[in-house]
Amino acid sequence: MLKVIKEKLSSGMGRDVVWTFTIQILIMLCSFAINKLLATRLSIDDFGQYNVIKRSVQVLSFVMLAGVGIALPRYIPLYRNGTPPRRIAPLLGAALIYIIGVSLVVFLVVLLFSAQMQDIIIGQSGNQSLLLIALAYAFTLAMSQYVFAYFRGIGDFRWYNGTQLTLQLAIILPLVLLPVLTVNGVFVSWLVITILLVVFWMIKEVRGKWREVRDYLQPQNTSLTSHLSPLTSHLRTIVKYSSGRLVADFFQFSLAAFPLVYISNAQGLQPTAYYSVGITFVTMVTPIFTFMGIILLPYVSECIAKGELRAANRLISRLAWSYMGAALLITAVLYVAVRPLTCLLFAESYVSTAALTRIMILSILPQTLYLLYRNTIDAVSVIPYNAIILSICILAMVVSFSLSTTLTQFARAYLAVSILQGLLAWLTWHIVRKK
Repeated sequence: MLKVIKEKLSSGMGRDVVWTFTIQILIMLCSFAINKLLATRLSIDDFGQYNVIKRSVQVLSFVMLAGVGIALPRYIPLYRNGTPPRRIAPLLGAALIYIIGVSLVVFLVVLLFSAQMQDIIIGQSGNQSLLLIALAYAFTLAMSQYVFAYFRGIGDFRWYNGTQLTLQLAIILPLVLLPVLTVNGVFVSWLVITILLVVFWMIKEVRGKWREVRDYLQPQNTSLTSHLSPLTSHLRTIVKYSSGRLVADFFQFSLAAFPLVYISNAQGLQPTAYYSVGITFVTMVTPIFTFMGIILLPYVSECIAKGELRAANRLISRLAWSYMGAALLITAVLYVAVRPLTCLLFAESYVSTAALTRIMILSILPQTLYLLYRNTIDAVSVIPYNAIILSICILAMVVSFSLSTTLTQFARAYLAVSILQGLLAWLTWHIVRKK
């Protein structure tokens, strides 16, 4: 069986790995450019608020995505490689309905508790318009992730990576072209750009696969029941698998958002800006390590359909060593060069955070292991183990932050939770693979 995986690695899968890794590096460079522009053109307080909104929007968007970003890459390969193969159009329709339904609930809850949500999501009260902008931007990001998940599920990693890179390049433009940069201006421009790109990508795919969509919408039996019955079945499949992943995504992004929200409310926006430097270093680097997980989920799902899981298991074990080696190397480089890199990627006024950042950089290794195992765990099990892991981690973070009073203590708490996250993912994989 290992021979099958090696053949994939040297052919189609190998090309996907190289392409994905290359684009993820470019996306990381775009993140560097975005943070540099924002850190130099915004005041320290505004940069702190930007980071609070950015992390909050990430949490909201993945709640709105409702776990579909993991469900589609798992079920599309299962549908297409099953016996007999099944059409994916109704699955995509069910996933879209689910996203819209969850998003409406999120909008309703946030608007009902608007006063409280302003402090949490945007870091200040009395700014309803910015709250609405953040909500709208979160939904457009969820829709972009829906498109990305589709490309990932069908195995078109050129489009999967290309669309992400296009979005990153596009949102750099207003940061350069706007004569005056404000937090409102940043998110309004990003909202407009994301809407235009998502609409374009969706129209492109619908036009390219119009025959399958038409056959589904206009079958020989045109009764309402013939449409709703299979759609309901696909919706149940999506909801059953995605609901636990929704919780996992919420906790995953809360691990990055909670520290900034907590510190902004407890100590103000300036300490938040300083603390965000360390988190930004971590979150800019870790996408490098998501590239194999991006490819592994649909490939492992395909292996399940073909009975080749043992070979995939051996490949994952070998990749873990490569991940650790790369993570240790990057951590060492960042740890030694943190001062010049902070000046280069942010601004000279943030160099004073070097000691704080060094502590947080150490969390790259455990987070790297989690990113490798989370997709493989989701591929082999319907049980949302990642949600359980992350719920334990977010609880540990809330407790540790409540006991901390200084930024150094907050940084150590972040590192401790990251170590717990990586350890739990490693233990969970070694348990579920034996089943």
